[in-house]
Amino acid sequence: MTSRLSFIPLVLGMLVFTGCAGDYRAGPFAEWIDREAIDVDPSPELTHRYRTGDAGQPAEPGLPTLPDDAGPEEYVVLALKRNPGIKSAEQKIRRLANRIPQATSLDDPMFQVAPFGEMAETAAGQVGAMTALSQRFPLTSKLQTRGRIVAQDVAEAVAVLERVKLRVIADTRLTWWRYYYTTRAIQVTQGNHVLVSQFQDVAEAKYRAGTASQQDVLRASVELSNLDNELIALRQRLISAGAMLNRLIDRPVDAPLPEPTIRTLDQIELELEALLTEAARSNPAIRQIHERIEGYKQRLDLARLNRWPDLTVSFNYNLVDSEGLSRIANGDDQWWFGFGINLPIWTERLDAAEREALRGRLENIAALGDERNRVDFRVQDAFAKVQSQQQQVVLFRDVIVPQAQQTVNASLSSYRSGKVDFLTLIDNWRKLLVFQLMYHQNLAQFEQSFAELQRAVGHDLNRTTPPSDAMNPLAVPGNSSIRDEDVDPKVPQ
Repeated sequence: MTSRLSFIPLVLGMLVFTGCAGDYRAGPFAEWIDREAIDVDPSPELTHRYRTGDAGQPAEPGLPTLPDDAGPEEYVVLALKRNPGIKSAEQKIRRLANRIPQATSLDDPMFQVAPFGEMAETAAGQVGAMTALSQRFPLTSKLQTRGRIVAQDVAEAVAVLERVKLRVIADTRLTWWRYYYTTRAIQVTQGNHVLVSQFQDVAEAKYRAGTASQQDVLRASVELSNLDNELIALRQRLISAGAMLNRLIDRPVDAPLPEPTIRTLDQIELELEALLTEAARSNPAIRQIHERIEGYKQRLDLARLNRWPDLTVSFNYNLVDSEGLSRIANGDDQWWFGFGINLPIWTERLDAAEREALRGRLENIAALGDERNRVDFRVQDAFAKVQSQQQQVVLFRDVIVPQAQQTVNASLSSYRSGKVDFLTLIDNWRKLLVFQLMYHQNLAQFEQSFAELQRAVGHDLNRTTPPSDAMNPLAVPGNSSIRDEDVDPKVPQ
C-alpha cells in the first residue's frame, strides 16, 4: 500500500484556515466581542442576591456615599455607573456582538469515512477504506451580508442602551426633584406650624382679655392638627422618593440620603426649531428604527443572494490494499478533488424571504414616521411646560408669595387690634401656605420638564445665563433682592 495520507492534514489545514470570511475584530463593534472564554457565572454573590431576594440585607462594604450637598447630577453619575438596567443593556450588546463571528464563519467541514463493507475491486487492488473531506463555500458577499445583518442588530442594541441611559437619567432627575419638593414642603409646613402656633397664642391672649371668643382658639387648634396630618403624608412621600432614588443608584432602599440643599431658579433660553432638529438627529428611539430599517435592507440583500448556489469542495482519498486479485495490482491509493453546488430551485421559499424583508422595511419606515411625530410632540410639550413653569416660578417668587406674606402680616396686626376677625386671618394664611408650596412645586416641575425635554432631544442641553431682574418683565420694582430662601414663611413680629 502506498501511503499518501499526508494530503489529508494538508487539505484539512487549508479548510480550517479559511473557516472565517473576514476579520470581525476590526469591525466597529470589536470592543464588544469577547476575545477569551469567560466563566459561566462571573459574579456568584450577585447571582445569590437575586436568587434569594436579600434586598433588605445590610449595605454591602464600599457602598458609595453621597456628599451633603449632592444634587441631581451627582445621583445621575452614580446611576450611570451602578444602575442594573444599564448593565443589562450593555450585556445584551456584548451578547449580540458575539454573533458576528458566528455569522461570518464558514460551516464546519464534513469528514466522512467508510471502513467496512463490500469495497470496490480495482486494477490497483481492493479498496480497504474510503474517506472524504468536504467544505461548503458560500459567496463571500453572503457571509459579509450575514455579518452586516448581525452588526445592525448590535447597532440597534446600542441605540437601546442609549434609550435606557436617557430613561435612567431622566428618572433620576425627576425623582430627585420630587425628593427635593417633598423636603421643602415639609420645611414650609413646619414653618407654618410655628406661625399658626403664634396665631393661637394671640387668640388665647385675646380670649383671656375678653376681646375674642373661644372659637378662635379652637379654630387655630384645628389648623394645627390639620398641619400635623399633612406632615404625616409628606413624610410618607419623602420615604417613597428616597427609596426610588436608592433603587435607581442600586443601593438598599432604606439607605440614608442627604437632605437636598435649597435650589434657585436656573433660567434657560432655547429655540423650539433647533430642539426639533436636534431631536430628529440625536434621539436614540429614532436612531434605533433607522438601524432596524438598514437591517431589513441587509436581509433583503441576503434573500436575493440566496438565489445563487454555494460551492462545495471535496477531497476524497481511498486506501487500496497492496495485495489485489489482479497480477498488475500495485496498491496505489486513490485520491481526487470534487466540486458541487446546491440548486436553489424552490423559488417560493426564496420569494417569501424577499417579501418578508421588504415588508419589514416598509413596516419600520411607517414606524419611523410615527416615532418622529411622537418625539416632536414630546419636545413641543416639554418645551411649552418649561416656558410656562419658568414664568410661574418667577411670578410666585417675586410677586405672589411676597404679597401674600405682607397680607398675612397685615391681617395679624389687624386681628390684634380687633379690626379683622380670626377667620380672615386664617383664610389669608391658608393662601400663603398654598402659594409657598406652589412655588416649590413649580420650581421642581420646571426642572422635571427640563429633564423630560433633554430626554426627548436625546442628550443634555446647555443652559444660558439667567437674565437680570431688570430684564425680567415679571419682576416687581423694589423686590430685586428677594431670594428663594425668602419664599419660606417668616413669623411676623
